Amino acid sequence: MPILYAMFRFFPANIDLRQKSFLWADDLGSYDAIFTWTQEIPLLSSFYGNHVSGFTVLMAISMFFYTRMSSGNMPQSTQPGMPNMKVIMNIFPIMMLFFFNKFASGLSLYYFLANLFSIGQMLFIKKYLVNEEKIRAKIETNKTKPAKKKSAFAQRLEDMQKDQQKKIAQQKKKK
Repeated sequence: MPILYAMFRFFPANIDLRQKSFLWADDLGSYDAIFTWTQEIPLLSSFYGNHVSGFTVLMAISMFFYTRMSSGNMPQSTQPGMPNMKVIMNIFPIMMLFFFNKFASGLSLYYFLANLFSIGQMLFIKKYLVNEEKIRAKIETNKTKPAKKKSAFAQRLEDMQKDQQKKIAQQKKKK
């Protein structure tokens, strides 16, 4: 968290990024407006601003694809009252779009490039380093193996727990 806070303070305040242009951004120390409007839209203008930042849009898109790739095999929550994490992870890039729109374009560019590198690493690992068929075959063979026998200590603990539960049930019946 301190590193993230430092980055949020570094990009707008760094003198080296002031008036340095990159692609369509004229100043990496300020937001990069690719589309602006002059009219005040009641809620949108106060939270989002009167512009659309290009690197922020790219960052949100790359974050959306990164979360889709990383949460592809995530199981659905079956506990009552627990939120669906896939939905929350898909909403997060939209929240970041609103949050980063007024920040320095250098910060959005940094997050965009970090997401691209992470996506590239994930694709490289999935394609060249991980053999999914071999892993699935090993999982299937492990499913057919019988469960390991409990150790004597684990068996004693289980017996003690059952005895304790019986004593509690007997005490409840007496009352």
